[in-house]
Amino acid sequence: MLLLSLASARSQDADPNKASLEALAANAQAYVNAHNEGNAEAIAKLFIPEGEIILSSGEIVSGRPEIQQFYTDLFSGEKRPRAALEAGSVRFVTPKLAIEDGTLHVTRPTGEVISHHYTSTQMQQDDGSWLTASIRDEIEDVAPASEKLLPLEWLIGDWIIEKNGLRTFLTFKWSDDGPFIDGKAVTEMAGEENTSSTYRIGWNNNRDNYISWAFDSFGGHMISQWTKNSSGWLLRTTGVTADGEVNHSTQTIEPDPSLQHYTWSTRDQTIGGNSLPDGSVRVVKRPPDADETTEAKPSEK
Repeated sequence: MLLLSLASARSQDADPNKASLEALAANAQAYVNAHNEGNAEAIAKLFIPEGEIILSSGEIVSGRPEIQQFYTDLFSGEKRPRAALEAGSVRFVTPKLAIEDGTLHVTRPTGEVISHHYTSTQMQQDDGSWLTASIRDEIEDVAPASEKLLPLEWLIGDWIIEKNGLRTFLTFKWSDDGPFIDGKAVTEMAGEENTSSTYRIGWNNNRDNYISWAFDSFGGHMISQWTKNSSGWLLRTTGVTADGEVNHSTQTIEPDPSLQHYTWSTRDQTIGGNSLPDGSVRVVKRPPDADETTEAKPSEK
């Protein structure tokens, strides 16, 4: 994501606030740089001594020492979240007092993007510099569905499952008609007719999680609600077979750190009220064909 210059809000050279807008844009860039470097002290210095952050939870972080500690704690994990700031508008209440609105995009170590609107009060100091007096973070996450899917980007490509004489070829790609990941699976077994399934994965804003649909070539279908856990994702799945029997199961998808294979497990499965044994398969990524082109991310379309 690119940092949008606040100066673009007032592009006329004759604008009396041009120099102030440029200074505010420089401060915004300094915040992003300090955030992505994990420099809590530098962020605190962008605030006036008694500055404050009003979090979406209602908690208030007040004063430079508390602000520095807040960011020190935020950066204490093995992997820091990364930030990008998209400035929306600046309104000068007085020549030395400005109200800035924009959106803060934070990419968590998992790859999930969280976006929040913010409103900040900026004050010009006696030396002409600008410092932040207060920032209020709005509670609503406004990241688009396409960005929410980025933690699953590693699925894009070709995969294979080999077990008990069966070979299943899976392919996932970014959908051509919306913020989804589409998949197709074809299962081969010697002497038997091939079977196939199609998948679609999307973002459920109502539950703040992933949702997926699957349809097989016999006429059965399933829907899964995804929940992130410590090792991957847990899927609670329900559906109906081609024979009209209700199908329930709990599935887990646990990617290897290399993202070149993952374990797909099924437990607590019942079909038509009858329990099935638990099981798991190893899904291995296949190298792309030499003539294949790279799939575009949703943000590039």
